[in-house]
Amino acid sequence: MAYRPSAGRNQRSAGGPKEPDLVPIMNLFLTIIPFMLYMVVVVQLALIALNFTPSGGGGGGGGQGPGGGTAEEKKIEIFIMDQDASDRGLFPGFEIREPGQETLKIRALGKDVNDAYVYDFQSLNEVLKEIRDRNPDQTQISVSPYPTILYGSLIKTIDLCKNNQFTNVMYKPVGIGYF
Repeated sequence: MAYRPSAGRNQRSAGGPKEPDLVPIMNLFLTIIPFMLYMVVVVQLALIALNFTPSGGGGGGGGQGPGGGTAEEKKIEIFIMDQDASDRGLFPGFEIREPGQETLKIRALGKDVNDAYVYDFQSLNEVLKEIRDRNPDQTQISVSPYPTILYGSLIKTIDLCKNNQFTNVMYKPVGIGYF
């Protein structure tokens, strides 16, 4: 003879609702959030390195190629240095090279409490204004920091260039060869 299941088997315990286990989701967030913050910094640096301004060479015949009537822009370069090696021509500060002009050197003001160089951005701004006055149609300028330059100094230099209507600021790292 078969017995039916007891009625007590289907009853739940009389306690409160079971709390969800949050440990796995907390572990997931603890790994995702630092990775996402790291990616934000990488994307910021990638946006600086890329040039998103139109170059006139694609699609619409911007007038810069064969048959175009525009003259080429000067190659103006700003080097940000933080090495003091006078035998190799290096000094902490800015070196601005403009074709047809003498190379300008702006020395750093000194060091701060963190032993990092403090750059003379006010003098750089004045020099950029002079370059803008000499070349009103110039839109391109390149910034070349040495490898040990801090991120804040690079961004401040790029911002000064953009504030002085150099819309096409290119980031070019300095090539250093070891022999």
